[in-house]
Amino acid sequence: MEMAAFTGGSPPMLRLLSGEAARRFGGRAAVDSGSLVLSFAELDRLSDGVAAGLAHRGVRMGDLVVLALPDGPEFPICYLAAAKVGAVTAGLRPDRPVPPARLDPALVVTGPGTAPPGLEVVTLPLGDRPPGRRPYDPRRLGSLYRSEPPPPPLPPDPRRPVAVVFTRGAARGADGEASPRGAVFSAGRLEAVRAHGAGLRWGTGEARLLSRPLGHLTFMTRLPVFLQTGRTALVLPRWEPEAVLRILTEQRLGVLQGTPEQLAELLSHGGGAGGERVRLPYLRMVLSSGGAPAAELVRALRERFGVPVCNRYLCTEAGLGLGTRPEDPPQDAEHTVGRPRGGVSVALRDPSGRALPPGEIGEVLLRSEAVTDGYYRDARASARLFTRDGFVRTGDMGYLDHVGRLSLVGRAAVGAQSRA
Repeated sequence: MEMAAFTGGSPPMLRLLSGEAARRFGGRAAVDSGSLVLSFAELDRLSDGVAAGLAHRGVRMGDLVVLALPDGPEFPICYLAAAKVGAVTAGLRPDRPVPPARLDPALVVTGPGTAPPGLEVVTLPLGDRPPGRRPYDPRRLGSLYRSEPPPPPLPPDPRRPVAVVFTRGAARGADGEASPRGAVFSAGRLEAVRAHGAGLRWGTGEARLLSRPLGHLTFMTRLPVFLQTGRTALVLPRWEPEAVLRILTEQRLGVLQGTPEQLAELLSHGGGAGGERVRLPYLRMVLSSGGAPAAELVRALRERFGVPVCNRYLCTEAGLGLGTRPEDPPQDAEHTVGRPRGGVSVALRDPSGRALPPGEIGEVLLRSEAVTDGYYRDARASARLFTRDGFVRTGDMGYLDHVGRLSLVGRAAVGAQSRA
């Protein structure tokens, strides 16, 4: 199948990617939660059945489906199913609480004991995680799954909203309560992320241990990349150093990714002075994402694991951002968050909007085809988010050096955006 068939938008894009991934990768694990393993073929088939179930319950194109689910196979099944009927998915996260009622969803999909009152809710019979390791049991989808074909494919529309990803920064609603804003990503934005992350390549992705919840930007906007590359998403119920080191060893992973806080915790457990040193012979690179790591942390990680340490920087609203590369001088990751990635423009400006030359500190602005379409049902905040020429205001302060590397120095006095 030619990649040209996937351009022009998703949900059709996601639907086609899912079907092609099922054909190419079949029984390969798409999601592995340690106890449950979901293959690419099952992901496509079961999301078809859940799409039929959503349609049976009256969910239509443009409706919002809220996933208040623990990390596991049910999340991507339901996310992909919603995309197949043209609905918009919002994944709730414990660390970024949002009252579902404020979103006015058409449907909330959740687990036992967490159903919000006053809303249309489907509670999946998840139960406890089964002992050992076994294939995925479709009965965990309960009445949401129907053994019938999904609705017909929708016409391509790159402007159709697909996902809502919540920021770390909070805004106050009409009721005076503060909650994170929801950044909306349409089909065209996800296509830009897919093109950057996978291009024309199929089946080149190795398994990756996810350091963030499935409702985070790194999975919500990169599901097309996981499908096209055949990458297995390894999911932990909690980030715990002992479990992380065990999975890195057992799965022979080449990349360790985490926030600076997670990586520092990992060093102190079996990786720092006085701790048991677990060998990771297959590791090729450490990725630090979320904020700029301290130079001491970068040096300690490089010394401990003997591999390059790279930074990734973006805010939730930007979709794509900057980074350092394994072949860059080691000092780059110690003192900068790197250069813009393909298709990304970065600008530094003062409060009046004046562009700043290298070395002068200003607010960091990012622009690409992957930036959010705006905040969910918040036109006023959406207008403040963008500059007139389409840059996203990150709320971070920094400066560029003479070769285009970005160094961060803090947060702007006013800025609602949050690093992803």
